[in-house]
Amino acid sequence: MNRHLATASLLAGPLLGAVATFFWESDRYGVTASAILMCSTAAWIYGLLAVWTRVGERRPWLGALGALLAVAGFAGGMAFSLQGFFEAIFDVSGPDSLAAAAEHPIAAAVVLWIPGPAFPLALCALAAALLWTRLAPLWLCLLLFASGALFPLSRITRTESIAHAADLLILAAFAALAYLHLRPRPDDPAPHPA
Repeated sequence: MNRHLATASLLAGPLLGAVATFFWESDRYGVTASAILMCSTAAWIYGLLAVWTRVGERRPWLGALGALLAVAGFAGGMAFSLQGFFEAIFDVSGPDSLAAAAEHPIAAAVVLWIPGPAFPLALCALAAALLWTRLAPLWLCLLLFASGALFPLSRITRTESIAHAADLLILAAFAALAYLHLRPRPDDPAPHPA
């Protein structure tokens, strides 16, 4: 994967996700926040898959499972951003939206309730995988794990201050990860002359 594009993805995704929280409307994603969150999800996945590819170079099965978990997590992010978008444009309240989803329990589980927790789980799994493969220092792995633990609390309680704190932790962790990802590795080929 292109390292510079992956690095930009690792920065753009969490940055856009953090910006989206500033556009919450009465503690919910509205049209603008949902659109920004969708862009965040699309931008972020490329870089995250590149990191899981690096993990897979050391532990192939772990890299494959992690990539699958990351894709599931971002599918959940897309689903919740679309839920917020459609709630806003059709002027449906959160409780009414949840009641409507409850009428379709299997589909709601597949679209929302199973992939939704996959995002924070993917952050925690990435922390563990990077620590196990020694691709990141302990402090970065702890930061990723803390952000994965704080994220669901912020979204379930819809507490804006906790959401901003979670976003800031995620952004800090991924900025550090992007820096590590951009650095040349000893096994990299020599750059081509211009």
